[in-house]
Amino acid sequence: MSNAISSRNMPPWSADPEHSLKFKNDARLTVAQIAMFKAWVDAGSPRGAHAQETDLLAQAQDWQGPDGRKPDLVISMTRDFQIPATGDLPYVQILVPVPVLEDKWVSAVQARPGNPSVVHHMAVTELKMPDGLPVGDVDGLLSFMRQMHLPASILQPAVRADSDAIDMLAIYTPGSGIEKYDEDSGKLLRGGKHNYLAFNVHYTANGKPATDRSQVAFWFRDSPPKHQIFRVAMAGETILANGKELSPDTPGEKAEGTRVVIPPIAPGEADYELTAVTAFTHPVTIYQMHPHAHFRAKDFRYVAVYPDGHELTLLTVPKYDFHWQLAYELQAPLRLPAGSKLVITAHYDNSANNEFNPAPNKEVFFRAQNLSTDEMFSPFVQYSEEPGALPLVETVGCLVQAKNEWRLVRAPGKQDFELIGVSVFHPERYLGQVVAVRGVETEQRLNVTSLVKAAATGAAYGAK
Repeated sequence: MSNAISSRNMPPWSADPEHSLKFKNDARLTVAQIAMFKAWVDAGSPRGAHAQETDLLAQAQDWQGPDGRKPDLVISMTRDFQIPATGDLPYVQILVPVPVLEDKWVSAVQARPGNPSVVHHMAVTELKMPDGLPVGDVDGLLSFMRQMHLPASILQPAVRADSDAIDMLAIYTPGSGIEKYDEDSGKLLRGGKHNYLAFNVHYTANGKPATDRSQVAFWFRDSPPKHQIFRVAMAGETILANGKELSPDTPGEKAEGTRVVIPPIAPGEADYELTAVTAFTHPVTIYQMHPHAHFRAKDFRYVAVYPDGHELTLLTVPKYDFHWQLAYELQAPLRLPAGSKLVITAHYDNSANNEFNPAPNKEVFFRAQNLSTDEMFSPFVQYSEEPGALPLVETVGCLVQAKNEWRLVRAPGKQDFELIGVSVFHPERYLGQVVAVRGVETEQRLNVTSLVKAAATGAAYGAK
């Protein structure tokens, strides 16, 4: 343990402090703390005069409520889920009726696995069932849906942001714990007899049969907060794979939390790159970032691009650790004006050089119901929104460059645009060509979220 602390492997903390903002949950020890711990170990780890016996395992299994308070509401899975001794399991979704009829504002939430040895991660969302369908036990509901051939989409998200993003109410990953919100912020739990919590659980077999019955706890506040918090996987708008923008029209199985089919990682590929680009048409405030992937992921980077083009690196995780998937809570919440965007990049190593790679000789897929041996690209962000949306523009024009500025020259009589944050799209490939561009408009600028070759000729747009 002393060596693990001296080498800074413990406590786990993967953010690069030189290329990240400051975080209030930064777990790194100071040089003085490391020296004090080493001196204590070297002295034989003597017991303090006021030391008390503490059952650390039992303490870890307690709810970690604000000020030691017990939860106001605990919702458990309604049955034990059986996990086999071996094998790779896809995501499991278990629906549980929400036992409150009125909306509740949440000041803290904690998702807790019933059996941490087999629960790798868990996401809890709230779904609403249309009026008129039978309300009963979960198994009966799912059976009814199967018998009536009703699509899964019949259950709609209960909470969405103004941007139409779907809120994830709570999450558990290795290393995560309770989430507490500031006095002026909180999350919303919708009440109603047709609302359900969906426990989306990723189980991993540990060599012997096991059972799990996970839970989520809520602590409520008495009045609505100034800011409603949303948790969203910021990979839903535009994704590029190895620099190529992926089309939502490509047939196939779309990756979890995305609108696109992500190509598989080839055997032996050591630097597969995925980039997500998400525009903010509203002003937003970012509170937390939480990258999530599986065995092949090796790094993550979150960068904000402002409407004037300047960039700010929010989080750099140079060595992603599948076994410690931490959430990074900003010391000072970051407000981004409308017209900003977030560019999140991750790299994956499917070669034999990756010590965690279970099968470097096989393709790795991104699926809707993925296995632990598949991959994920889920860069979560917690944020709040403000009123005042800017337009999201989709247009066509000729791509030109003047000095270091990229411009979209449109048809005569139409306004041209300066293009902001286009480097991720490799615009040099399309110089002088007609392109289709999407982005947020501010003062004759487009903060670009999509740039692809258009099917038109360039003559009408001034192309040579």
